[in-house]
Amino acid sequence: MKQLRNFRMSPRDIPDEVMQNPAFGEAMAKYGNMNEDALIEQLLKQIRAAKQAGTYHSAQTEGYVAMLSPHLSAAQREKLANIVRVINAESEM
Repeated sequence: MKQLRNFRMSPRDIPDEVMQNPAFGEAMAKYGNMNEDALIEQLLKQIRAAKQAGTYHSAQTEGYVAMLSPHLSAAQREKLANIVRVINAESEM
């Protein structure tokens, strides 16, 4: 299983407003050592909860995907696109 803990981003790749946001540090502490499967599981769990609460917005998810995509490999982009398709298909049910 691929671990993201060895993933390295240059600080210049992360916008200042993200780095200064306390939620960024919290997210790194919470999710930084999870493997890919655990991250996907958490993502789906949170999206299902947001859908039940009526707070899920597909446009926001698409924005996150657009922000992440340049930092992912082609295989990771495809996997993320498949996850988003599943999420959006569940929304239409």
